[in-house]
Amino acid sequence: MLRYHEDPIRNKQTGCYQMIKKHGRYYWLDIWIEGKRVRRSLKTTEHGLALEKARDIKNELLAKAQKKDVTVHEFSLKYLNWAWDTKPASADQESRRMKKVLEFFDSINVTYLSDVTPYHVEQLRAWLKIMKVKKGDQVLEKPRGQATLNRYMQLLRGMFYKAIDWEVYKGQNPLKKIKFFRENRVIKPLSHDEAKAVLEACRQIGARKRASGLQKAFADLVEFAFNTGMRKSEILNLQWKDIKNWEAKVKGKGDRIRTVPLNAAARVIVERQRRQTPYVFPIENREQQDLFRRTVLQVRALTEIPFHFHLCRHYFAMTLLERGVDIVTISSILGHSKMMTSLLYSHTSKDKMKSAVEALLQGDKNEKQGQAKSL
Repeated sequence: MLRYHEDPIRNKQTGCYQMIKKHGRYYWLDIWIEGKRVRRSLKTTEHGLALEKARDIKNELLAKAQKKDVTVHEFSLKYLNWAWDTKPASADQESRRMKKVLEFFDSINVTYLSDVTPYHVEQLRAWLKIMKVKKGDQVLEKPRGQATLNRYMQLLRGMFYKAIDWEVYKGQNPLKKIKFFRENRVIKPLSHDEAKAVLEACRQIGARKRASGLQKAFADLVEFAFNTGMRKSEILNLQWKDIKNWEAKVKGKGDRIRTVPLNAAARVIVERQRRQTPYVFPIENREQQDLFRRTVLQVRALTEIPFHFHLCRHYFAMTLLERGVDIVTISSILGHSKMMTSLLYSHTSKDKMKSAVEALLQGDKNEKQGQAKSL
């Protein structure tokens, strides 16, 4: 058995003790680093070559031990606890996505935050592209959209930035070099006829004998959203104390407070609610992420319109634009922190663009006619 110490001081500093011994045909490295024992075959019968290989392996193990910080699993719990406290509306969805991220990192033996590289992130995104859906006894493969993949990347990027902010991770954010997919952000709102059809379907669902409390109130929720532009969470969390002089005090994203005026239609909806709880709309399980899912699917089945509740907010914004309200006022009512978000609603149809161009020519024609008359 051979013992060797290259640098006793360095070994003392690193807490490293090692031996090279011959076991069978080959030399082996037997090393202790920070109380953990590692044994590696050096796969050589030559003593000099064994020393060189042992040195390389030892340096690799020491570097890995020094860079180890918080595990991905450990920090993900800290991040999600913070998310539940600061943004409960999206925390449930982030928890489900984090579960998929951790599943992948476990499959490729990525343990620590410092182990994650841009290459691993690209691998994760490729792995997430195919979603497995169980339908009866079959497992079907369904592609995830680029927008959804971007949300996974945003989650991971945000988690690493929090690790840096909280000084538990000293490296560079591995998502910094990842290019996100370009998303088509053009919004296709409901037409006025579609909005009427959706509202009628909501009333039909609420009138059924076995309708739940949510289904009975769903028409009011939709119509209230049509007339205020408020988000689902803002409507569900609206309390009686928040309404004064027919203005609603709303706590939106980022805990930003804004005031939303209530028009005549919104007032009628509020007045017919019973004051049973502090909330204007006494819906059970209001924190449940997919609370509206079943009812929305029923609306789609009745109308054949790809409806989701957030379209009510888009409809509100588009209707105001059509009626000449300026984008600054709309942005203020909606509670957008950036004007660019509101500008997403300002696209128009091909017919309107064609009419606009024709109006330009019509203006030139009228001007020429005016000049001719003056001559």
